[in-house]
Amino acid sequence: MGGASFNPTGNASFYAAGLGSDTLFSMAIRFPAQALGAVGGAMAIKEVMPPKYSHMIGGPALKVDLHTGAIAEGVLTFVITFLVLFILLRGPRSEFMKTLLMAISTVAMILIGSTYTGPSMNPILVSD
Repeated sequence: MGGASFNPTGNASFYAAGLGSDTLFSMAIRFPAQALGAVGGAMAIKEVMPPKYSHMIGGPALKVDLHTGAIAEGVLTFVITFLVLFILLRGPRSEFMKTLLMAISTVAMILIGSTYTGPSMNPILVSD
């Protein structure tokens, strides 16, 4: 998508590692823009969803208490970010192998997180 980034965690981790062309100012603009884009996209989807399918938009629900969910979110986010940075910076040279390793690690983190939130890894962002 022409350099679009949908996850602020990736931007922050690459900035902290000194990679990429972002400055502190561009990051200060990018984070709120990503949050507004996510909220706008979710609202747009809810608006155009046919009423007969609206019952399917429930999303994940927190299966544990709030503090455990927050800890799980923090740990899972740290681990997946660390794995992606490690694979990209120190991983194999083959693009196919990098993609495969990132897919495997992402699916593994989703499966581990599913005991907390169902099919998602964002227990903090869930609101019912």
